[in-house]
Amino acid sequence: MLRDAAREPGREALRARLVAALTLATLAWPLIQGPRYDSFPWSSFPMFAHGRADAITRVDQLLAVSADKSRRPVPPRLVANDEVLQAASTLHTAIRRGRKASAALCRQVAARVAADPDWADVVRLELVTVKFDALQYFAGDHSPLGKPRVRARCRVPRK
Repeated sequence: MLRDAAREPGREALRARLVAALTLATLAWPLIQGPRYDSFPWSSFPMFAHGRADAITRVDQLLAVSADKSRRPVPPRLVANDEVLQAASTLHTAIRRGRKASAALCRQVAARVAADPDWADVVRLELVTVKFDALQYFAGDHSPLGKPRVRARCRVPRK
């Protein structure tokens, strides 16, 4: 009996060492997978660590056009809500669904613009896709590459 009791602490210590070794091996496994491997708990953030083949990016925008022909982007809160990515997704989805969906979204937002006194100078909206050189954009050159592709236009209803 005493021998069995004396062996138990040794078995518990061995079990604890095995669990610790397996845990460490599991945590270290991603480190030996190469630079493109991406997993918890270690990440090389491969989506940021490698250059893109093309710095040209397309941005869907809803532009407010004033009577003097000046343009400014419609804020996300008038497109969908305060979330920028949700507003961008709303624009992209409408464009992907075609002309009818783009025109319908344009009219919905135009009604919101008409109800907002801060946008009283706006006469129409344009849903466009614009190309930018992303590297130049973040270096300070915000000019688009070429003319925007107009997906939908609608008037802002005024009383």
